[in-house]
Amino acid sequence: MKILVLLTFVFTAFFSYSQNNDCESFRKGKYFYTPPNGGEVTFKRTKKKQKERYNDEHQRFIFRITWTAECEYELELIKTRGVNKNLKNEIIGTKLYCKILKAEFEQYKVEIVSEDRVELVTIYEK
Repeated sequence: MKILVLLTFVFTAFFSYSQNNDCESFRKGKYFYTPPNGGEVTFKRTKKKQKERYNDEHQRFIFRITWTAECEYELELIKTRGVNKNLKNEIIGTKLYCKILKAEFEQYKVEIVSEDRVELVTIYEK
C-alpha cells in the first residue's frame, strides 16, 4: 500500500511539473495580453521574431527573439511603427529578459525584466 501511495505521489508531482513547464508550445503562434496601462497587445511569434501590435495606440513593435533556456528568452527591439522619431531612436535595441514561470491551459505567466522594472504578465493563446 505504501508503494502505491508513493508511486501515485511521484507520478502526480512529475505530471504537474511537466504541465507547468511545457514552454515548447509557446515558442511559435499568436497570442495576446493586457499590459499594466490597459488596452490589449496582440502578437505573432515565429522562430526568430515577435511582432506586437498595441490596439489602442496603433503602435507596432518587432523584436528579435532568442531562447536562452527551455523557458527563458530575450527580446530585442529592432523596429517600430507609430512611435515618434526621438523616442524610436531611444528605444531601438532595448532588451527584455523573459522567464516563463507557469505554463498551462493555453496561457503562461511570464516575468519580464527590463532596465528599469520587473513586470508579471499573463499571456494567452489567440
